[in-house]
Amino acid sequence: MVSHRNKRISRTILTGAVLATAVAPTMAASAQPADPDPLARYNELGAHAAKTNEDMLKARGDLKAKREQLARSTVAEQQAREEEERFRGQVDALTTATFEGARFNQLSALLVSESQQDFLNRMSALNMLATDNNEALQRLGLAVAKADHARQSAQEAANAAAKLVGEVEQRQRDLDGQIKEVRAALGSLDPSVRNDLKRVKDTGSYVGPPGSANAALQAALSKRGAAYEWGAEGPSAFDCSGLTMWAYQQAGIQLPRVASAQYDVGMAVPLNALLPGDLLFYDDGTGNPAAIHHVAMYVGDDKMVDAPTQGQVVDLRPSRGDGHLMGARRIAG
Repeated sequence: MVSHRNKRISRTILTGAVLATAVAPTMAASAQPADPDPLARYNELGAHAAKTNEDMLKARGDLKAKREQLARSTVAEQQAREEEERFRGQVDALTTATFEGARFNQLSALLVSESQQDFLNRMSALNMLATDNNEALQRLGLAVAKADHARQSAQEAANAAAKLVGEVEQRQRDLDGQIKEVRAALGSLDPSVRNDLKRVKDTGSYVGPPGSANAALQAALSKRGAAYEWGAEGPSAFDCSGLTMWAYQQAGIQLPRVASAQYDVGMAVPLNALLPGDLLFYDDGTGNPAAIHHVAMYVGDDKMVDAPTQGQVVDLRPSRGDGHLMGARRIAG
């Protein structure tokens, strides 16, 4: 006969086993989070890479500007040095003339003059010589200061360019790594999804206000189906800011190369007062213009035309974008 104590022990063991069996799957499930949506992951990586691409393009633009400044400063320094040498030659000639006795004081002029008129003539010549010498010295001083300033500007530009070279190289490495991630995420998508991403879905006609805005809009719409390519400015492939820049170029308006700089152009527009041709800007949700990673062009009907990321084509999409629409600018009109 089994004792009451043994029965209680058996029931305790059995209950523990049942509980362990019930809890174990729950714990395992919580330790293994569900895989993220592959398409959402692809879009997220594309947005991050787009921001890095914009940063890299900005760094390249800054480097180009510094190299151009260095070239201008170098030319300015050379010209200033030539001017310095020219005025230095004049000063040396006047100094030589002084040592050779071309300059006399008033007493000397009086003693050697043969007449009153001769004395006046000599004094006039002495005054002219003194004036020329003072002017030459002043010009020499200005030329030296100008040359020194040009040399300093050239050195600063050279230092800044050298620093930016490293920054561009680092941003390019960052971009290359993120592009690999985007391509891997794109490759993980179902083939039918990848094919759908490359298909133009809206071939409708849209018209903007007469003038440059509509010309830019029609230019952008004409590129529906063009492939996305990092850093591309057209005419057969684009990144986001490359498309908007190219479109407005066709309308005779030059925009900066990167989205964050394009945000500084034109006039701010409330999101409830958009017109076709306005540019839409997207950030990381912070509202910080420095965090802008995407730009598109409004076409009307709450739609935009844009070049989103690798694996997709220029096409029309909902203007809400990724949910981080942070502002709009009217470039023309």
